[in-house]
Amino acid sequence: MNGKRHLIISIMSFTTLIVIGWLDFITGYEFGFFIFYFIPVSISAWLNGRNAGLRMACMSAACWYLSDYYSHHPYSKAYLIYWEMWIRWLTFLTTALTVAKIRELIDREKQLKIELTKVNKDNDELRELLNNSESNRHNGNGGEATRDNEHNRDIPGAKRKWNYPAGTTCRDVG
Repeated sequence: MNGKRHLIISIMSFTTLIVIGWLDFITGYEFGFFIFYFIPVSISAWLNGRNAGLRMACMSAACWYLSDYYSHHPYSKAYLIYWEMWIRWLTFLTTALTVAKIRELIDREKQLKIELTKVNKDNDELRELLNNSESNRHNGNGGEATRDNEHNRDIPGAKRKWNYPAGTTCRDVG
């Protein structure tokens, strides 16, 4: 299912790139569509990862080049179209790498938060066991798990329980 999702996203990004390239071509070189090429690059990098983003960055640079070349954009020097393509390619690559890294860091942060929550829960359980153990030791209880008034006082909403010496029955208390 994950592979199918990646394929669908890749096809959608490629289709978006073709539409952007076609719109760039039919509007001519005077109307700049450069910014719109970042859409498929960013989507690919965010949803499919760094490698997919880099592939889309290369295709975006090629698509921009073809659109600019076939719209007969006049340059004062023949090599300037290659310079333009090189600069655009670098910006698309930078965008793909940046977006993919941001996504990776967000995913890592989510994973660390899950792990930290688990560790905190384990720590709370251990702290409660330690408190029970210390409380029982001070009461001379021999390690039996009971809660005394001092311990209950520290727990909001805890009901009061009274500790009586071992062997005490209800008839002895009341």
